[in-house]
Amino acid sequence: MAVLIQRAQLLLQQGRFQDALTALRQYLNTSANDPDALFLLAICYMELDRQDDAEAVISNALSLAPDDDRFFYLRARVALNKNQLNTALEAIREAVAINPHHADYFGMWSQILLFKKDYQEALHKAEEGLAIDPENLVCLNLRSNALFNLGKKEEAFSDLHEALEHNPENAYTHANLGWKWLEAGDHRKSLEHFRESLKIDPNQQWAKSGMVQAMKARYWLYRQFLNYAFFMGRQKARTQWIIIISIFVLTQIASRVFFPVYVLLALLALSTWLIVPVSNLFLRLNPYGRYALTREQTKISNLVGILLLIALLAAGVFWLTGIPALLSTCICAGVLLLPVSSMYAPESPKGRRIFLIYTLSLAVMGLAGITFTIITGDPFNIFVTVMLIGVFLYQFLANYVISKE
Repeated sequence: MAVLIQRAQLLLQQGRFQDALTALRQYLNTSANDPDALFLLAICYMELDRQDDAEAVISNALSLAPDDDRFFYLRARVALNKNQLNTALEAIREAVAINPHHADYFGMWSQILLFKKDYQEALHKAEEGLAIDPENLVCLNLRSNALFNLGKKEEAFSDLHEALEHNPENAYTHANLGWKWLEAGDHRKSLEHFRESLKIDPNQQWAKSGMVQAMKARYWLYRQFLNYAFFMGRQKARTQWIIIISIFVLTQIASRVFFPVYVLLALLALSTWLIVPVSNLFLRLNPYGRYALTREQTKISNLVGILLLIALLAAGVFWLTGIPALLSTCICAGVLLLPVSSMYAPESPKGRRIFLIYTLSLAVMGLAGITFTIITGDPFNIFVTVMLIGVFLYQFLANYVISKE
């Protein structure tokens, strides 16, 4: 039976998680309480994105071995994958309390704190891990992330170069360095490291998404959007809300004082949602860029392209003919651009369901508004008005859901 465990470990190293799962289940049929097998089983479930199954295995293992620090570490990983940051923090504290000499545990602690935007404490935990193992790549990468967010960019780059000296074939470190160069404003250097990361590991998703952003960063306008996105990403949820509400208040003041400023602020607010799918639409025209997009990004760019085409055609024909239904069609298609462009913005399935239901509700309201315009000739009827109010409220709903994640 030990052969099955060895086979499962080999399959895990090869990334064949489903095959490893089969081998482990076979082994556990006769050795159901083996902690090593349960540990590998939980990892398989996590890699297959079956977080609830992993959590069940971890709970079972801890009931059998309540002092096994490995399972508290895995519980922290699962909680982090599910965006349950406080639960993750509690679990990793337990792991460290049992075994305070494992550098990776401090790396996990640092990573959780980075998600909580507690950069100073994240730096401290990464350094505690490096005190145990000065060459630990996880802690070196996370210390670099904390330093970068604290504005110590030279030290951050130094850490990543040190990590590459220890292991020049580490795909994650190259991807991390690519993102750091992208945030520092050098999209050419970032592309070099994303390419190197993908040479080492063609399935490195973080490098793939970074490659897409770096290719789009060739355009000046998109670089400005990235600067804004990186800035907002460094802020805690409370600060993000202060900035969003401040932009809203300034927009209201500008609408009464100076109309061009109002238009500029309104375009700024809309661009934060629309620039990604619109730029993906242009990227699809690139012979290499189209292959860098995920299925979700391609689907959203298709929908955005269709809605843009409908809105522009309806506006053009309305200008020529004055048919009211075309004006309401233009408005409704334009309004739907905002929710459609961000349907996949949340990471969690629950958040995506909320966005999808809201978007479909607005689409139904838009179709009702167009139909009512055909009947009454009123392009600003109750359905279109409700849709406009709905998309205005959507921005606050979307910011709330995403900031909670």
